[in-house]
Amino acid sequence: MTTELLEREDKYDVPEDFDVPDLAHAVPNGDVTARTYQLEATYYDTVSDHLRGQGITLRRRRGGDDAGWHLKLPAEKGRLEVTVDSEAGSPPAELTSVLLGARRGQRLVRKATLSTTRHSYVLSDGDGRMLAEVVDDHVRAVPLDDHPTTPSEWREIEVELAPGADDDGLLGTIGELLTRAGAEPAASGSKFARAMGPAPERRRPGGLAGVVDDYLQAQYDAILAGDLGLRREENLIHATRVAIRRLRSTLRVFGSLFDPAEAERLQNELAWYAGRLGAVRDLDVQARRLGKQVAELPKEFVLGPVAAELESTLAAERADAWRKLRSTMNGKRYLALLSELEQWRTDPPLTAAGDKKPARVAKYVAAAEKQLHKRLRAAATQDTDDELFHRARKAAKRYRYANELAEPVLGETAAAVVEQTKELQALLGEHQDSVVSVEILRRLGVSAGSEPGTNGFTYGVLLAQQLHGSAESRAEVVRLGTAPG
Repeated sequence: MTTELLEREDKYDVPEDFDVPDLAHAVPNGDVTARTYQLEATYYDTVSDHLRGQGITLRRRRGGDDAGWHLKLPAEKGRLEVTVDSEAGSPPAELTSVLLGARRGQRLVRKATLSTTRHSYVLSDGDGRMLAEVVDDHVRAVPLDDHPTTPSEWREIEVELAPGADDDGLLGTIGELLTRAGAEPAASGSKFARAMGPAPERRRPGGLAGVVDDYLQAQYDAILAGDLGLRREENLIHATRVAIRRLRSTLRVFGSLFDPAEAERLQNELAWYAGRLGAVRDLDVQARRLGKQVAELPKEFVLGPVAAELESTLAAERADAWRKLRSTMNGKRYLALLSELEQWRTDPPLTAAGDKKPARVAKYVAAAEKQLHKRLRAAATQDTDDELFHRARKAAKRYRYANELAEPVLGETAAAVVEQTKELQALLGEHQDSVVSVEILRRLGVSAGSEPGTNGFTYGVLLAQQLHGSAESRAEVVRLGTAPG
C-alpha cells in the first residue's frame, strides 16, 4: 500500500548533554506521552548522488510504527513523504518509476545505514487528539559507498506537526522552548545529507553571466520538479512548459553568452519535449474554452449533444497525447535531455561575453524590445497572416522573460514592463487560441451529422464566434503595431 503525506517539520542540532525542556508548556491544556524505540534506515541514491543533489531522499526503514520504504520529495511547504508498506529488499517499482527522471535512468545503490535511538514525545490536546511529535534522536551513521569514512554520531531533534494538524504556530512555540534550552536550527536538511557530508559547492559565475545563470537555475529546478510531479500524475504540464519557454527564450535573447553549437542542440531538444507537453496542454485549454462557450450559448442555438461530443472527443485526444508524453518521459532521448540540462546546470558553456558587467543586461533587453516591435509591425501590415501574429506572440514572451531576468539589475523599470507585456501576451494568446479553436470546430463540424440527432449548426455558430474574436484581437494588435514609438 502506498500513502502520501505532507511533512511539516523543523530540525534542530543539539549537543550530547542537551536537556529536553518540559514540552507540556507548549500544550498547557493537553498531554505529553513519551516512549523510546530503535530505528535502522538504509539510504539509496545513484552513484553520482543525483537524488541528494535535488533534495530527495529514499530509504528503507526498520523499526517504529512506519517501517517500509520512504521517499521524501521537496514541496512548497515542507516535504512530501511517499510511503510504501513493503518489506522488499530493493527499492519498489512504485518509487523507482517516480524517480526515473531524477536518477537519469541510473541504478539506485545503497549509500549509508543510519541507526537511531529515538526518544519520542507525542503532544496531544485536551481531547487526546495528536498535535505534534518531538523526537530526540541519537544517530550513528555508516556510509556504504565506494569511499568509506569513519562512522559519525550526533544528536538532533525533530518537531513534526501531526497529520491534519493546522496549527503552524505550534512549531514556533516548541521551537522557542528548544532554542531557549540551547538547541540551534539544523545545519543539514536531512540525516542522510549530514551522514554523507556537504555536497560539492557550485561556483556561481560572475558578471552578466551570473545574472543570467540565476534565472536559468530557477528554470532547471522547475523542469525537474515538473518531471517528478508528472510521474505522480500531477498536472504540472503548464508550469514545466513555461519553464522550458523561459529557458529557450534566454538562450535566444542572450545567445552570445553561450557556445552556439551547445545552445542550439539544447534548444532543439527542449523544443521537441515542449511539443509533447503542448499536445496535452493545448487540449486542456481548448476543452475549458469551448466547454465554457457552449454553456454560454442560447439554448435554442445548441442543437444536439454538442457539449458531450466536444468533451468526449477532446478527452480521448488528450488521453492519447498523455500516453505519448509518458512514453516520451520513459525514453532514452528524454533522459539524455535531463542529463544535458544537468550539465548546463552545473557547468554552463559560457563565453567571454558573460564576463561583462551586469548592467549590460539592458542592452539585451533593448534588443528583445526592438525585435518585438519589428514583429508587431510585420503582423500589422499582413493582418490576415496568423503565423505573423504567432511570431509576434513569441517575441512578446521573450521580451517579458528578458525583463524578468533583468529585474534584479534594472529594478522597478523591468518589473513594470513585465506587467505591461503580460497584457500583450494575453491578447496575442487569445488570438492563437482562437486559431486552434477554429481548426477543432471545423474538423468536428465536418463530421457532425453522421449520427441521428446531430448536425453541424452549433459548431458553425461557435466557429463564427472564434473568427469574430480572432478579428478583434488582430485589430487590437494592428493598432499596437502601428502606434507611434
